[in-house]
Amino acid sequence: MADRKTVPHMATITVAGTGAAAFARLAEQAFDTVSAFEAEDGVTWGIDLYFEGAPDRGDLDARLAVLAAAAGCAAPAATVVAVPPVDWVAATRVAFPPIEAGRFLIHGGHLAPPRSGGRLALAIDATTAFGTGEHPTTRLMLDEIDRLGRLGRLGRRPARVLDLGCGSGILGIAAVKRLHPSRPVVAGDIDAGSIRVAAAHARMNGVHAGIRLVTAAGLRHPLIRRRGPYDLILANILARPLIDLAGDIVAALAPGGRLVLAGLMAPQAAAVLAAYRARGLTLARWRDRGVWCALCLRRRPGSAGTPSGRPGTTTRAGPGEPARP
Repeated sequence: MADRKTVPHMATITVAGTGAAAFARLAEQAFDTVSAFEAEDGVTWGIDLYFEGAPDRGDLDARLAVLAAAAGCAAPAATVVAVPPVDWVAATRVAFPPIEAGRFLIHGGHLAPPRSGGRLALAIDATTAFGTGEHPTTRLMLDEIDRLGRLGRLGRRPARVLDLGCGSGILGIAAVKRLHPSRPVVAGDIDAGSIRVAAAHARMNGVHAGIRLVTAAGLRHPLIRRRGPYDLILANILARPLIDLAGDIVAALAPGGRLVLAGLMAPQAAAVLAAYRARGLTLARWRDRGVWCALCLRRRPGSAGTPSGRPGTTTRAGPGEPARP
């Protein structure tokens, strides 16, 4: 019989209320292999810790107590179970059915692309990079890319498109297929592993010549700066980075350009919107799927915007604010 210590184990934890998000962040730093998920209620986090063998229960409980004290929440109880070895990527691929988002049909690379129905196929495999089409924020972004192409909202064929925080590359690839920009889409991500995944997906979809991938923190890369200003910027990241990067993003957006932001929940949208309205952008459309939402903004033709680091007067808006055409 195999040594018990060689059997993989998983500890499952649920944390709710004040300090839950901080606890999840600390757990990601304190343990080697962690999966943290925020529930739709916005206050509960599920955290899974993975171990090569059975963890020492006393040591585990002590470490969780230390993290809870630092996060300002009650120490959670962990349920520890043995996990049979599984090729999770392969299993996810088998369980990953085609997903519709606007005109797009996202399917795993192991499936044949659709041959009818006017769909635009996006071959995206389940990987460690974000963006397989399953999360509502990705679908919101794809819906808007399709809408911009379908309604001609950009007014002309976009010359320059930026996918900021590209993850799996799904949005940049979708922009190439739907919007046909006259220059290669620029896509960047802070994680080099995501860039490798995005490059593989670009080749898989036959658009590797239409996209330029760079490893970059925000917009800090010579290629991103050189290729701007952009007619369309896509940013499906998180609320705080969207606020922190507002000055740089607006500075990179061409007069008359469009900006689509996602990765935020409805209660966070007002603060994100305020950061961009303070820099001269106007809200064109507010879209949501459950608690998740996307903001579609535009920069007025001829506007100079507010320089990075010099916020203007902030205003607040909410889901009830009418979308401007």
